[in-house]
Amino acid sequence: MALWKFTNKNKYGTLRSRIMYKPDGQAFSHGPGFGSFVNVQMFKYEYKHEVLPPSLVTFGDKTYIVPTWQEVDPNTTIKDITWIKPKPKTKRSETIIKTFKSGSSDTEYTTKYYPTSGKYFCDCPGSWRSLGNCKHIKQMRNDKKH
Repeated sequence: MALWKFTNKNKYGTLRSRIMYKPDGQAFSHGPGFGSFVNVQMFKYEYKHEVLPPSLVTFGDKTYIVPTWQEVDPNTTIKDITWIKPKPKTKRSETIIKTFKSGSSDTEYTTKYYPTSGKYFCDCPGSWRSLGNCKHIKQMRNDKKH
């Protein structure tokens, strides 16, 4: 790896970071004029795309990661890029809704199960008392298991 992230304080005490290129095997030396030392670590650019792999293109003295056109250090290679593939958005599943009659009145309570998130919701008073684990949700969980 040839890219390094060098973080230091300038003469006013403000942190600043720079990306520096050093050939493999060469000792790291930041040189004069960098203020007090803070940190040196290996560096990789992050590229986010679901399908297209990163590529490098150079125009004149500037190098870019395409297709995002992120400007990078001219000495950057493909090995200096981390390809992050975001998970594609999944289609939402249908919400499962059941109604339950109250045992003490004519009230009906609606219990919902959201398959995408795996969460349950019930509008009965027992749901908030039992922190979302009322008898209607328990019954729906048991029905789902069978």
